[in-house]
Amino acid sequence: MKKKFIITALLILAAGVGGYGLHQYLYVEAITDVQILNMPEDGYTLTRYTQEARTPIAAKAGTRNKLADTALRYESSDPVVAEVTDEGVLVGHTPGTTAVRVTAVGNPKVYTEVPVTVVQKAVRMEVSLPEELPANEYYYLVHRGDSVSFQLKPTPANAQVENVTYESSRPDVAYVTERGEIRAFKGGTTLVSVYWTGPYTPEGQKELLGEFWLNVCRRGDHDSLARHEIQWYEESCLIAHALGNAGEYKYTNTRDALEESISEGFKIIEVDLAKTSDGEIVCRHNWKKDTFDVSYDGHIPDLATFEREKYYGTLTTLTARGLLEIWSEHPELYFITDVKQDENTDLPEVMEKFVALAREMGQEKLLDRLIVQLYNAEDYDKINAIYSMKHWLFTFYQLPKTTEAEEAAAKYSKEMNFGAFTVPVKWKKTAYFVNLAADNKLDMFVHVVDEPSEIRKYMKKGVYGFYTDYWSPRALEELRESGE
Repeated sequence: MKKKFIITALLILAAGVGGYGLHQYLYVEAITDVQILNMPEDGYTLTRYTQEARTPIAAKAGTRNKLADTALRYESSDPVVAEVTDEGVLVGHTPGTTAVRVTAVGNPKVYTEVPVTVVQKAVRMEVSLPEELPANEYYYLVHRGDSVSFQLKPTPANAQVENVTYESSRPDVAYVTERGEIRAFKGGTTLVSVYWTGPYTPEGQKELLGEFWLNVCRRGDHDSLARHEIQWYEESCLIAHALGNAGEYKYTNTRDALEESISEGFKIIEVDLAKTSDGEIVCRHNWKKDTFDVSYDGHIPDLATFEREKYYGTLTTLTARGLLEIWSEHPELYFITDVKQDENTDLPEVMEKFVALAREMGQEKLLDRLIVQLYNAEDYDKINAIYSMKHWLFTFYQLPKTTEAEEAAAKYSKEMNFGAFTVPVKWKKTAYFVNLAADNKLDMFVHVVDEPSEIRKYMKKGVYGFYTDYWSPRALEELRESGE
């Protein structure tokens, strides 16, 4: 009876409005709306990593009867950002925003839209500082007036950078903003650690992306890199002690040690200079009793004996002439002198002979990269009268063990623009000398440190550079390459 009534009603309607009107009413106008069920009207964010991100769209057409067509058509205003398949699957491609429209096939005037943002997330992150920033084995040189920012490199390259944090061990020297900008306040060193929380980072943890030692320039006559002249102690903070190690042996000052130090990448090399019994300058720590297994153990030999005998039967001794010959082949090196100032050796006299030898050999230009280790202020004028040296380094180990003498030496180093001083590593509490260096705007080297863990410990305390027997720039690079 019900079915018969419906058919009758339809026939009456058809007679009144015509066949076209009936079709329009039943199949077109009966489609009332389109709804997207699984995306908010104000927008949807599709997050993708390295793989394609896909989200099925749950949508439906609202109708007044069961005859109306419920088929839907899906479109994206920018398929480059995200496209929609015929089956209604949203596929994100590149970061950006698009509008997804879902239209009723039976009535194209009925549709709905939702904005869709595709966000590219990183699965890996790397960090670096600008390549143009001066750097040595450990430190990046920064200035208070320069704007320097960390460079973040996500994978994929177009990924969103987020969840990166920075920590400075000495924020009073420099800290890093949330955006990765370095804000330097005063001269000194600090360790900046960069962390990241990625999609695969265990909950509650963060990944260490890298550690960066910053050396904020201590000079007060400029505040930007453009006005900065790189100093010898900024080119390197590792100094090969006594020409470096020769295999397992140290303190030898031999040709073997020097060649090994050059091959290990040292830029600054300390050499001990002494006089033979016939007044020639050679590379030797002192003439006291040693364990080099030579006939003149505990005595001062003449030059011929010194050159003839080998340490431990294998190591070749080195004269000042031999040193200058090797140096001329590597003019990029710096050498620091160490003269023990004993009854046989006087610093000004040794320097006078060394300068005369360099001139005789036609290597006077090398003296501009010689760093004279000074033991007292009185010798400065004496040596400067022999040759106007460009580089000096006050060493404290021959000073009276008094606070007054040490403070006077640091003040003198500041007044003379030496830029640095050096002390034995365990002479006094480290903090005392670190503060003395900071007060006088100087870098501080200590001698002698060989273990990387010890170097790191002293760097954290504010020590800048190190004389070393066995550690080397090449060894450091090998650790970096191995991920250690």
